[in-house]
Amino acid sequence: MEVSKILRAGALAAALLSAVAVPCPARAGDSCRPNVFGGEDCRSSDGKQSWSSRPNVFGGRDTTYSDGTRTTSRPNVFGGENVEGPRGQISSSRPNVFGGRDYTLPNGKSASSRPNVFGGQDYRGPGGHTVTCRPNVFGGQDCN
Repeated sequence: MEVSKILRAGALAAALLSAVAVPCPARAGDSCRPNVFGGEDCRSSDGKQSWSSRPNVFGGRDTTYSDGTRTTSRPNVFGGENVEGPRGQISSSRPNVFGGRDYTLPNGKSASSRPNVFGGQDYRGPGGHTVTCRPNVFGGQDCN
């Protein structure tokens, strides 16, 4: 689940900056649930976008979006993860002192996450916009 949270936060920050043209897994109103492959199946609040993830051989996750776009992640030397898409690296992360992650985006801007009182994560993008995620009854998370 940790890798999944990192991937969602990296995608959130990337989408906020319009750095990539893939759907953002941690937007307000999105909902996810575990799948049979050990990953998650997610759907946007408007039902127009969906994505599915599964573990990969690198120790990260492969994610496929409804438009056919794919991303892959793998651990990095900082204890975080690097996420790559068809256009190259989307984000890089490392643990922070708040128990979350700090993310570096290709354009040099940053985003961060930290645990919240709901048992989920709060993701703060480069513009200061925060998305709060909490566990749902399916074992995934809902964000708003």
